[in-house]
Amino acid sequence: MSNNFCLAQPARTKSSNYRPDIDGLRALALIAVIINHFEKSLLPSGYLGVDIFFVISGFVITSSLLNKPQKSFGKGMLNFYARRMKRLVPALAFCVIITSALTCLFDPAPGSSLRTGLSALLGASNLYLFSQSTDYFAPSTELNTFTQTWSLGVEEQFYFLFPLLLGTAGLWRTNAPANHRTQRRLGWIIFILSGLSLLGFLALYKSQTAAVYFLMPFRFWELGFGCILAIINLNLVQKLKHLNQFNRPLSLLVFTALITTFFAPEQLATQATVLAVALTCILIALTAEGSFVYKLLTHRYSLWIGMISYSLYLWHWSILSLSNWTVGIHAWTVPFQVVAMVGMATVSYYAIEKPLRFADWHSSQLITIIFGVLTSVVGILIVLLLGKPLEGKLFLGNGGKEAADARLASSLVNPDTIKIEDVEAKLKRCNVTPFLLGNNSYKLQAPVDSTLIKDCLRGDANNSNQQGRLLLVGDSFAEKLAPHVALAAQKLGYQFGMIYGYGCPYLLSSAKIKGASFPKCRYLNEQILEQAVLESLKPGDILLLRLHLVSKSYVRYPTVTSHPEADSYDAALKDIADKVAQRGANFIVIGPNPLLAKQEMMALKPEWFNSLNRARAIPPKNSEETIYFNELDNHLAAESKRWSGATYMSLKPYICRPDSFCLLDKDGHFLYSDDHHLSPYGHDLLFPALLNLAKHSP
Repeated sequence: MSNNFCLAQPARTKSSNYRPDIDGLRALALIAVIINHFEKSLLPSGYLGVDIFFVISGFVITSSLLNKPQKSFGKGMLNFYARRMKRLVPALAFCVIITSALTCLFDPAPGSSLRTGLSALLGASNLYLFSQSTDYFAPSTELNTFTQTWSLGVEEQFYFLFPLLLGTAGLWRTNAPANHRTQRRLGWIIFILSGLSLLGFLALYKSQTAAVYFLMPFRFWELGFGCILAIINLNLVQKLKHLNQFNRPLSLLVFTALITTFFAPEQLATQATVLAVALTCILIALTAEGSFVYKLLTHRYSLWIGMISYSLYLWHWSILSLSNWTVGIHAWTVPFQVVAMVGMATVSYYAIEKPLRFADWHSSQLITIIFGVLTSVVGILIVLLLGKPLEGKLFLGNGGKEAADARLASSLVNPDTIKIEDVEAKLKRCNVTPFLLGNNSYKLQAPVDSTLIKDCLRGDANNSNQQGRLLLVGDSFAEKLAPHVALAAQKLGYQFGMIYGYGCPYLLSSAKIKGASFPKCRYLNEQILEQAVLESLKPGDILLLRLHLVSKSYVRYPTVTSHPEADSYDAALKDIADKVAQRGANFIVIGPNPLLAKQEMMALKPEWFNSLNRARAIPPKNSEETIYFNELDNHLAAESKRWSGATYMSLKPYICRPDSFCLLDKDGHFLYSDDHHLSPYGHDLLFPALLNLAKHSP
């Protein structure tokens, strides 16, 4: 997704350098993005429209600035920022305010969406989404009504940096267009920065996907390539005019290849991104008036979509996300949703975006910038008002949070059975990645080293019981299971200890995971963790491992329609099992559970306005993750016979039927709390078997 269409388009005048085919290219990219967001299987890599827009942004903004002389660098900066304010802020504020109000009507807990909207008005929604460790392709992302604004954050951060690069290159020093020397200097600066950005993108795409996806430094090269193209464009165009008989068919070939990239499978995402950027640059350079591609891109419908593309981009996601909260997305709803998108985009463009963009806000550019900032501030205040002061008061649902909590609540774990505050204190202290929650109160006070790990695994120092310890290690799935493990330890007379974190299969060695999608754990040295855990084990201890093994974060999925090999974790699990056995301790591996699609997630939030959406929510069986869950579960059950005295606990008997359909609810209680974690009640169902396994652990 991108709002690169948010790039200022020159006014339609005879003296303008406006290229209508660029608007048509915006339309093509936007249509690809919208199709992908409606149904990913139709256009698996339609999101590459993002990258096309970034290239267009760099090209158009540089072409415009190189031909706009400024009397001084200061005046140039003020003029640049004033134009960006007039171009971006009004339509964004309009969309954020209206969408925020609608979100509060249908989302019982709109905080995440509202915070994303606030961040968008500050030009930082990409930073907020990254701080939340957001998986852009997860079903839960489709329920955030402002996820699309991440690319606007990337562009605004680029726009903040770009005038500084112009000043470094020597532009805006005299009241004249940039000369060749200045252009070359700017080109080299952007080329070097783009090269570094591209290297970072390629090196970290697999291991730091969220950072590469959301952060501007890893997207700089895409905008930078557009900038470089603009710098060399004039001379290149003159040369290509002599090759008109060749570049017309060549432009059609490049155009076709660019469309083909939208169908690229997921495992080729890196290559497809680089190819899409390169093809976009070539197409911009080659497209000549009179060619078939030019006529297609400058068709009146192409131009109109390109003209409203910024507003349409903003509103298409808002409509889709609100649909996910209400009626859902079905074949029969698509025409109505398209009409709603185009209708809101048309209102936004003709009533907000166009008149305010070309209006003279003030004779002073500085005052114009201040007006833009004040517009954002007004939007922020309105969204804040929709948050805490009016929290829950606009919600149209009749189920209510208390009813939902009751359907999720555990009947086993409560203050009468264990000291909840003790478990919560351990969860805060023994989280090796608390900063991913985006909450300062979760910052660790002590360094994550062997001392902290052993202290977290030590258990209750005041308990002299010699029975041993029940120790829990893993990722966020271990966190959700912790209260039940603490209860089991109490019932069995064991001490309870744990260490866990997010985003990595902790305790397993990434080097031993077949198809690992990360080079090493991101926030904790694997060797330190393994050594500290193993050294702490004593005969009689029981080590529980609970991980989200059905996760693209941990292993690569070969294609968009297939799943990883079932033996991905064999070597890593056997290695740990053998080492635990050597310490005389017992090892229990708790199996994975499948993910939920967004329709199943809606089933966890039953309201009158989402009944049509929930009607499609069937127990997950055919999703990619569920297929892999069943294969992996069967495989690990058989593989566990090779482990040294370790036990594998499958969750299938408790959350699935014999025919492999997995349950969403049981006895009026939900088994999931979100799209992947089991609810407290879901863990209640596992507890008797877990308790029995621990009690009779060899």
